[in-house]
Amino acid sequence: MLLKFLNKYKISNKKLLVSVSGGVDSMVLCDLLIKSNLNYSIAHINYKLRGEESDDDQLFLKKYSTINKLNFYSKSYDLSNYTKSIQSIARDIRYEYLNKIKTQYKYDYILTAHHLDDNIETIFLNLQRGKKNNTFLGIKEFNNYILRPLLELTKEEIINYAIKNDLKWRIDSSNIENKYSRNKIRNLIIPIFKKNNSQFRENFRNLFKISNLQNNIMNSYFDVELSKFFNVDNSGNLTTKKCFWLSFDINSFELDYFQKFGFFNKVELLKIFKSSTGKLMKSNSHSILSNRDQIIIKRNQINDKEEFFLENGINKLPINIKITSLKNASHSKRNEICISENVEKPLKLRKWIRGDFFYPTGMKGKKKLSKFFKDQKLSIFDKQNQWILSDSKNEVLWIVGLRADRRNLVKNGKCLKVSI
Repeated sequence: MLLKFLNKYKISNKKLLVSVSGGVDSMVLCDLLIKSNLNYSIAHINYKLRGEESDDDQLFLKKYSTINKLNFYSKSYDLSNYTKSIQSIARDIRYEYLNKIKTQYKYDYILTAHHLDDNIETIFLNLQRGKKNNTFLGIKEFNNYILRPLLELTKEEIINYAIKNDLKWRIDSSNIENKYSRNKIRNLIIPIFKKNNSQFRENFRNLFKISNLQNNIMNSYFDVELSKFFNVDNSGNLTTKKCFWLSFDINSFELDYFQKFGFFNKVELLKIFKSSTGKLMKSNSHSILSNRDQIIIKRNQINDKEEFFLENGINKLPINIKITSLKNASHSKRNEICISENVEKPLKLRKWIRGDFFYPTGMKGKKKLSKFFKDQKLSIFDKQNQWILSDSKNEVLWIVGLRADRRNLVKNGKCLKVSI
């Protein structure tokens, strides 16, 4: 079963982070991963909800990680004083912690031990809460970078494996309490269905397959249709009109389109759509910006270097820029300028710094770059992408492609021509 999963998602050589509680499900997953010789670490959160029992879970896992030579990440959050939405809060804390570890230590995937019975319980919860979209999809086997290898196994199959392989695990005593909605469904409702229909779980397994197949077909169609509402700007960013997306609400499946960019929280998305210029939200892969009547989506880039020294000739990074010596200056244009040979060298290509100012051509006096950008109606992304040509003392010579500083411009005689 696990081998099939590994081949399907090609994770044999990946760095994996496993979310563990110490219960039978997560310990079976860990055992399967160990026997498959996979590179993985484990992470656990102690919510302090069961006193010493919670602390013993943490100690159990610490000992397990030591014996099996696994990296062990753990953290404590005291939720014992919370009375409402504890499971929801705990889930948010858990995934926030897992994502933080994944990013910090560069793990490729997060694995959880959800199984078929968990999935069935989720369907009942969806029905109870009146979920309008994707009600019968349940928990996804693969969601962005989260994988769930045990999702097709039943609880009985997992327990049988654990007993057969003489595994040790912790028991959560709160699972028998019916104060949580999921526990009520597990302990009171589902047993009735199982008693009345021996094929109950198999029927649900088929339902998940059919629902996900139908959903994939629908998503493919709407992906094509919704992409028609996006344009690509000069910087390669996607742009779309706010007014189109403001016609949808939190229950609209159209907002699922943004999941491909890493944006899963529809409430926060709607805040972006309704906000004025400048509101920004980031996912692991993209940034989304409210800019006047538009929404702009930009792929996140890691720039280790944002300052480059230029010499005569062609410089390919970060933009194609050419410096040549001329005996007779040519008229400066948007894509080229002629500057004095006596400027302080070496010339630098850099990003703008707060407080930068220049003496713009065609204007009197000096002007801060921040004010110039505002007058030019540049978005946050445009400002982030804008390159500045300066001398060795950081004095602005040219806002590349937009406006030159008049102090070092040459109209006649020898000069350095800088062009893009």
